[in-house]
Amino acid sequence: MINSHHFSAILPASQTVFSWETADFIQILKNAAQKAELTVMGELAFAFQPQGVSAVILLAESHVALHFWPEEAKVTIDIHICDHQKDNLEKAITLTKLLTREISESENIADWKYLFISS
Repeated sequence: MINSHHFSAILPASQTVFSWETADFIQILKNAAQKAELTVMGELAFAFQPQGVSAVILLAESHVALHFWPEEAKVTIDIHICDHQKDNLEKAITLTKLLTREISESENIADWKYLFISS
């Protein structure tokens, strides 16, 4: 049986986010994943011209994708974490909290939507 935890949000970007370089987005994702005890396997980021960034990290447990929309002062984030050999829901929740704090400088995770899929 495969269980899958999906979290997604559109978060307000703090002023700090506007000063980040493309590599900073990857580093924020990697650091948060590692603190949540998830396993980073790879990364990719792209800076759009004239503005915007997309960043993805591949995890042994699945992936995290982020898109920064500076013209809207928003960051969209999609987290997909699978339960492989153990329940990873708490790790996924920890990741949402860490990313909310980094991006919005807030502790409020009410903007996150959650979907659980089991097969």
